[in-house]
Amino acid sequence: MSRFAAALLVLAVAPTTLAAQIGVIGGYNRDSFDRFSNEDFALAESTNGFNTGIFLDFEFGQIGIRPGITYRLLKGAIIQQPDGQTANLEIVEIPIDVRVVAPLPFIKPYLLAGPTVIFPSSARPLADQALAGARLGFGIGVGAEWDIGFRLWPEIRYGTSIGGIVEDDETGGSRLDTFIARLGISF
Repeated sequence: MSRFAAALLVLAVAPTTLAAQIGVIGGYNRDSFDRFSNEDFALAESTNGFNTGIFLDFEFGQIGIRPGITYRLLKGAIIQQPDGQTANLEIVEIPIDVRVVAPLPFIKPYLLAGPTVIFPSSARPLADQALAGARLGFGIGVGAEWDIGFRLWPEIRYGTSIGGIVEDDETGGSRLDTFIARLGISF
């Protein structure tokens, strides 16, 4: 069989509902850390913040793949030692969500799960030097896709880092756990 015939065969059996949409997301995040402290800084037990980002959603029938880039701000997450002043922690994430969508006509609930690459940083030099480089995380969640001429994506999700986000944390502590409530809009 020639390559051309093989390509035609693949196109013939591929799902005909292949679609891609670009979108924006934003919402609230509640982040918590395992305890970490050294002589320079400590991490707050928990903090509130916000998240915003962009995504590209690919649909293959009832399965969707949604890579994106998200910015999260964790307000007051870093506590400077010994004066107790706080600083923000900023995180850039690259999630790759796999969605399983219920085949309903108007509002489509979905489950999602997937890996996330986490890049933490801080404006505090001592804290920024101690933060790990890229870390792997994992997220799960539920949401609904609502088509009203454009798509709304309300969802809640839980994510966790695999290992600590602080470089010199030998105990594996300082794991970052995150609860996110957000809304996406795609076109």
